Amino acid sequence: MKLSLFKALGIIDCCIFKRIDDQHFETVYAESEWIDLLLPSARDNKRFTIPTDSPFLDDFLMQAEEFWEYADYGKIDSGVWNEEVENNELKLNAYASMDKGDCYIVVHNVIEQFQQRQKTLQLARELLLSNDKIVAQQEYVHQRLDDMLNQSSDLKSIQQPINEVIEKTDIGVAILSPNLQPISQNPALYSLFDAHLTRSETQPYKIILQLFEKQYPEFERVISTGSRWSGELFWLKPPGTGKWIKLSIYPVKADFQQITHWVFLVSDISQVKHLLQNNEKLTYYDALTDIPNRQYFWMQLEQSVSNALPFYVLYLDIKNFKRINEIHGHSRGDQIIKELVERITPHISEGDMFARIGGGEFAIIRQKTVTEQQCIDLGHKLIDAAVQPFYLPNGTHCEIGLNIGAASFPRDADDAETLMKFADLAVFNAKKASKSSVQFYSQELKEASQRIIELENALQSAITNHEFELFLQPMLDLTSGTILKAEALLRWNRLDGERIGPDEFIPIAEQTGLIVPIGKWVISRACEMISTLNHRGYSCKLSVNLSPRQISDRHLLEFIRGSIQNSHILPNQLELELTEGVLVDNYDKVQYLLTEVRKLGVSVSIDDFGTGYSSLSYLKKLPIDHIKIDRSFVQDLVSDENDKAIILAIIAMAHSLKLNVIAEGVETELQRNFLQLNHCNLAQGYLFSRPLPFAQFCDYLSASPTQKLITPSAPFPE
Repeated sequence: MKLSLFKALGIIDCCIFKRIDDQHFETVYAESEWIDLLLPSARDNKRFTIPTDSPFLDDFLMQAEEFWEYADYGKIDSGVWNEEVENNELKLNAYASMDKGDCYIVVHNVIEQFQQRQKTLQLARELLLSNDKIVAQQEYVHQRLDDMLNQSSDLKSIQQPINEVIEKTDIGVAILSPNLQPISQNPALYSLFDAHLTRSETQPYKIILQLFEKQYPEFERVISTGSRWSGELFWLKPPGTGKWIKLSIYPVKADFQQITHWVFLVSDISQVKHLLQNNEKLTYYDALTDIPNRQYFWMQLEQSVSNALPFYVLYLDIKNFKRINEIHGHSRGDQIIKELVERITPHISEGDMFARIGGGEFAIIRQKTVTEQQCIDLGHKLIDAAVQPFYLPNGTHCEIGLNIGAASFPRDADDAETLMKFADLAVFNAKKASKSSVQFYSQELKEASQRIIELENALQSAITNHEFELFLQPMLDLTSGTILKAEALLRWNRLDGERIGPDEFIPIAEQTGLIVPIGKWVISRACEMISTLNHRGYSCKLSVNLSPRQISDRHLLEFIRGSIQNSHILPNQLELELTEGVLVDNYDKVQYLLTEVRKLGVSVSIDDFGTGYSSLSYLKKLPIDHIKIDRSFVQDLVSDENDKAIILAIIAMAHSLKLNVIAEGVETELQRNFLQLNHCNLAQGYLFSRPLPFAQFCDYLSASPTQKLITPSAPFPE
């Protein structure tokens, strides 16, 4: 082999040896002094003999012998290894090669390249940290704008403070109308795209929308559903200048979740991306997890489509990952991401691709011929791996979930963009379930998603159109038979005559945030009903349900206070019901809210008790008056000894904590007798009454022989 060939290959700082026999090597080239540390005789004696003093080199030479015996051409690579010789550190890499029947070993000291790579990686880490600061800046600007835009529907009245915020920031800001027309674009946004063009000569928001629509299949879904979104765009300006952009999209919504504005926040992250592109591994692999990134994934997806062989795409989304970052911080979130990847990787088959395509999003291309059931089985394995607790350095732990959407090529789509759009739609639908799930794209799914979007739009006008109605289901004292209170249950009667069940519309309202204004309507209407009952002479408390979203509404307490005052009722005539899950997920907020409403005189009940959370400590700490035994325990209590034991334990525990017990779903005399015999305080269910419209409920009260009558109550004390 000619030395010029090595030089042509760029292998300069190396030592080259020719094989004489299986134990002896002749020095061809050895000018570098570091070889004296590894092979002392190589430069002076022009040869070396094995075994050497380096077990790593000896091991590779054994592999080389096998390669030379069976191969006619090519080379094999040892990979990089460390040598500590006389307090000197070497990072070495060896090749075994052949040239016209002669066998060669090339040993290369890669310490400088390694140090340069480490420097590059460190710069990348620093720039990525800088990128985190950009994200934090964007979030800060978003929160300020969101607060301002929510203060007034009249944009002119707040134009000046908005301008003060966006004119001074170095983040590009575009405020758009609901139909994506420009309202305001700040100087930083124009500078980001072209500092030399005047405002009349370019419209940055148009460029952003075009890039987003072209580069991301979820564009249509984000805009149609009014979702938040964050990602990276690449802008190529003729004749060839490229720029990487960090884009965050925030919809600003009114009480009934109508979009009033779109806020686009844009930052230049070209420096980060250009550094990553200088290192091939950083270009195609995620810096945090070391698995393929979005860019590499799309390359592979396009290649898989061009191969025209059937395959599946699985789109993985971590449940509530944004909330994890907010509670535990981004560094803890990064740790969870890394550990999750370590858990998932062993389940990925050889030949499949597993990539990180977003902050808390991953994708898998299943290259081999597999069935839909095998994809489902894999999805469940990944979910099982994800739901195990993640332990943090401070001793605490947190739990996450995993939603998975899947689409099939070519059954569902025959191009990469549409395929990912359908997988995105599937995972978006999977998110609507309370538990982690695997959802495959189908025509039925598309129709169901369209139904959800249609119901969401209809919900926004349901209150103003007077389409909601409260039904009341009585709760009776099991000793006296007196109706002490009733649960207010929401019903939706659309103007077209269709009746939508709460099981269908409540989850939509919860996910979209519409539950907040709807919940306020329920509280207000319940207070009006109490006032009417008072004036008719009936003593009956009404209980309304609070959702997790309502608990997070900082205006809820004041609204409850105002509704009681406006209806001129006593606070103790209103009761709030919360589920166990709300106690666990929002403990701090729940503790504050319940403490304050109890100061008003409003009572509190815990619904669906015993259905999945261990909440005994919360019952002891929180100001609670009643717990409701879930109907699932009552249903089979006569025939199931376990349900009997659970009910008896709940009653005993509640009474020891001086709490009243209410049983739900009582349908038979045997159930009532068992509950009454064992000192359950109240019960509700079909045995007594189904949920009734208000007028029928009043008739039910008047027909009850044991119902107490009262004089009209005094107004809420000032």
